[in-house]
Amino acid sequence: MRIVMIGAGAMGSSYGARLSGAGAEVCLLDPWRDHIDAVVRDGLKVDGVFGRQLARVDAVTTAAAAGTADIVFVFVNSNETRSAATSAATILAANGFAITMQNGIGNLETLQEVLGAKRVLGGSSMSSAMMRGPGKATLTHLGPTSIGETDGSDSGRAREFAGLLSRAGFETRVEPDVIAKIWNKFVLNVAINALCATTGLRLGELARLPELDALQDKVLDEVLAVTAAKGIRLPDADIRTTIKLHCWRKFSRPSMLQHIEAGKRTEI
Repeated sequence: MRIVMIGAGAMGSSYGARLSGAGAEVCLLDPWRDHIDAVVRDGLKVDGVFGRQLARVDAVTTAAAAGTADIVFVFVNSNETRSAATSAATILAANGFAITMQNGIGNLETLQEVLGAKRVLGGSSMSSAMMRGPGKATLTHLGPTSIGETDGSDSGRAREFAGLLSRAGFETRVEPDVIAKIWNKFVLNVAINALCATTGLRLGELARLPELDALQDKVLDEVLAVTAAKGIRLPDADIRTTIKLHCWRKFSRPSMLQHIEAGKRTEI
């Protein structure tokens, strides 16, 4: 099985290294020249949850150099989703499929628009990672991984890929309603990421300021109203409490805060 990771940042590199270790043929596709050069020269170095790993994988900066893929795994910033979909269209084998675990709403729909609905699986990852420099990533937290067909059907390809992810060390489940899982994470992102990014505060700091805790409640009121209006039943029936406890217990820096601090464009 040949997998091309479109987007070889922290998450793409972490998943790519683990999938390579589980027996997949992995190729990283990313325009970050220094990162790709480091991987070609020294290998992909990933540490963190699973300890240190050196993965020897292909790494390229253009879709033309990526070859053909059975699976395209999209891990780009949401601003680059359409470009990634266009690249995927030139890379995927005739019977191949793409899967995304990006944050936010709209990525899945963009991939389906370009590739066709039947060639795209939905996914969500509750893991987190950080880049340490070119060729180096850290998987900082291991959480559940969810994948599934967007029409709710049971498919052999979803089960097969879930098995590979499980062998790679990711706790993976094939979800009958993967759209609800994607929205569940979207609600969490909406209630946390932008607040941390605009204030410069980590989760635990945000939770301990009454004014921001109250603002978070108003944000949750709005996103939960939208979710209900769309008829989406979240798998977490009390996601407000989940988010409040998560913020109180964690002192991590969400990716959007990291983007702000690095001077990068956010996904809003």
